Amino acid sequence: MPRFILRFLAPGILCAAGAFGQIGTFGQIAYGGNWQTTFTLMNLSSSSVATVTLSFFGDDGSPLNAPILNFGATSAYTFAIPAGGAQSVVLSSGTQTTTQGWASMSATGGTVRGQGSFRVLLPTGGISEAVVPLSFPPGSTACIVPFPPVNPVILVPFDNTAGQYITSVAFANTTANAQAYAIEFDDQSGNLLVADTLALTPMQHMAFVTTTKYQTLLGKKGILKIQADSAKLSVLGLLSNLSGTGAITTIIPVTQ
Repeated sequence: MPRFILRFLAPGILCAAGAFGQIGTFGQIAYGGNWQTTFTLMNLSSSSVATVTLSFFGDDGSPLNAPILNFGATSAYTFAIPAGGAQSVVLSSGTQTTTQGWASMSATGGTVRGQGSFRVLLPTGGISEAVVPLSFPPGSTACIVPFPPVNPVILVPFDNTAGQYITSVAFANTTANAQAYAIEFDDQSGNLLVADTLALTPMQHMAFVTTTKYQTLLGKKGILKIQADSAKLSVLGLLSNLSGTGAITTIIPVTQ
């Protein structure tokens, strides 16, 4: 291998796929009341069994005993996915109170990918669902871990058009340290609407309706910019339709 390529690779980490495990996050879970969360995980390997653990955390960052259908309540659920197989894990509770938080996934062996889906029973009797992919920190699933971005920014489109849509956001600090992130909401022309600092304690989860927390955003749409490394902060947006259907749609963040 040419010497200049060796110098380029030196700061990275070379690995075999899955050799050191995989770690991913779901930035929002909800169950109870009218809500149910389902994780669908697939093992893409044709030869290796994957051992997977889903760990659940509450808003305050402490372990959350989540009710797993046909198993019971636990804060960490471990199971195996055969080569080329799949597994669904459902969080469902008969209580009237809605509980929310976030989940992390760790896996050894195999190659695990997947998604989480949120199902809500609407007042009309219909059901609405939104899907979010399993998020991995940058470089965590590749054989070469790249340099981290110098000034990482997470971008989340938002739409609070009066009478039509409203945007909610969820954040999870996936680290054991307190974190503070500068955030700003800009309109579609790039004009600043709101600037604030998001302070999260270790492993904390925070979710809010954007127009409830920041009334300036009523009737506005644009981009939420978060000065954060997606390896440390898991972010999810949800768009609610106010024009009769009540349907929800996932907003997938983009890393700049």
